[in-house]
Amino acid sequence: MKKLVLPFLAILFFVSESIVVDLWPKNEFYEKYIFVPRFLLITIVFITVYVTRFYGIVYGFVFGLLYDVFYTEILGVYMFIFALIAYLTSKAMRVFYNNVLVTSFISIVAVSIVEFYVYGIYLLIGKTDMLFEIFLYNRLLPTLFLNTIFVILVSYPLKQQLIKLPIREREDEDYLL
Repeated sequence: MKKLVLPFLAILFFVSESIVVDLWPKNEFYEKYIFVPRFLLITIVFITVYVTRFYGIVYGFVFGLLYDVFYTEILGVYMFIFALIAYLTSKAMRVFYNNVLVTSFISIVAVSIVEFYVYGIYLLIGKTDMLFEIFLYNRLLPTLFLNTIFVILVSYPLKQQLIKLPIREREDEDYLL
């Protein structure tokens, strides 16, 4: 039964992103600013740190593909970046001390990397004509604000849940300084 916790958490946060978008207020203030929930990405970062690098990369790849299929018109954009973020997170945790604050900070940095990457790809292929300043102030900063609130609320309970998993055969030698 405990083996189903990890897929359940990933699916829960995958679905919760679209639910948050649907339930988000629709007044003038929120029409100007774009709040993009990246709950799944944050979960993938936490899976990479507190379960294993392998699970983080696999979940990043699989759920990135699902993200591409359900939410975007271009296959491979999120599949590549989610798996890459999991890999880079595992490499970063070799340098940094492993605690919930560092993991939370890395997850917010990951959100900003994904936002810049997606903006760059869409700008490159002509799917958006948003100016960089508008992207920065109307999309990136509100997105970072929303996801920081999410990390503050969820980071410690998520860490505790991931640490208790039986599949947690951590690669401790990879995380030693």
